[in-house]
Amino acid sequence: MVALIRNFLVVLALVAAFAPVGVMAADEKVFAGADLRGKNFANADLRGADLSGANLVGADLTGADLSGADLRQSYMRAVRAKGANFNGAHLGQSDLTRADLTGANFTDANLTLAILDSAHLDNANLQGAFLAGAHLKKSSLTNVSLVNAKLPDANLSQAFLGGANLTGADLGAAQLGFVGPAPARLVGADLSNADLSSVNLRGVDLSEANLEGAVFKDANLGGVNLEWVNARSTNFSGAGMAWALAYGADFRGASFKGANLVSAQMVGTDLQGTDFQGASLTQTNFNQADLKGANFKDAHIHDILFHAARNVPGDLQKDP
Repeated sequence: MVALIRNFLVVLALVAAFAPVGVMAADEKVFAGADLRGKNFANADLRGADLSGANLVGADLTGADLSGADLRQSYMRAVRAKGANFNGAHLGQSDLTRADLTGANFTDANLTLAILDSAHLDNANLQGAFLAGAHLKKSSLTNVSLVNAKLPDANLSQAFLGGANLTGADLGAAQLGFVGPAPARLVGADLSNADLSSVNLRGVDLSEANLEGAVFKDANLGGVNLEWVNARSTNFSGAGMAWALAYGADFRGASFKGANLVSAQMVGTDLQGTDFQGASLTQTNFNQADLKGANFKDAHIHDILFHAARNVPGDLQKDP
């Protein structure tokens, strides 16, 4: 009889381990440090659950509600979480490498120092999320919303951000007079057609990135690295770009209307058909640039450099 009961309990344990999780009481949502590898939490109610330090590698969280959950330092590699709700969740230092987070909701979530390398975040909502120091290298962020998100020191190198909305996002260094996080890195990132209006990218490294058709209207791009970028037909209207580095960049058809390019280094750039109407160009360096068809109407020009530049407009042909 004892053996029969023991076998029955073992069967119940196995069923519980692999069955989908439904609505649970608050005291049933404590999984801190638990081994939950491969477990099925699809569509589960995990609101406010304690999953800190849990091993969720390969788990199924598709459609699950994890709003307000504690997932700090959790292991979530290759987790499946399409359409999951992480609204207000704490995922600090969690490992989400190669996770499928397509369409997931991370509104106001804390992802400080989280690892999201090669993760799929297409159509995800990260509005207001905090991603300081997060790793998103080679991640897919197509059409993602990062409106008002905080990403200082985030690493988005080689990330794909086509169609992303970064309006009001902060990817720059802290500017409050104390030593803060370093600027984000977006080396080689794809930001084509992304909306980055009013974004803070001060000092960010965007070298070799694809910015074609993107909108940086009124953005803070002071000291940004734009070396060898593809910025054809990109909108930099009203952007603050003092001391920007843009050696060898392709700006054909771009708009710099009203932009501040004081002391910007535009050496060797392709500026054919570019619009500098009303721009501030004091000590801007256009050496070796191609200015065919560029519009400098009403631009504020003082001490700019045109050494070895091509197709300089007639009224600007003064080589210091």
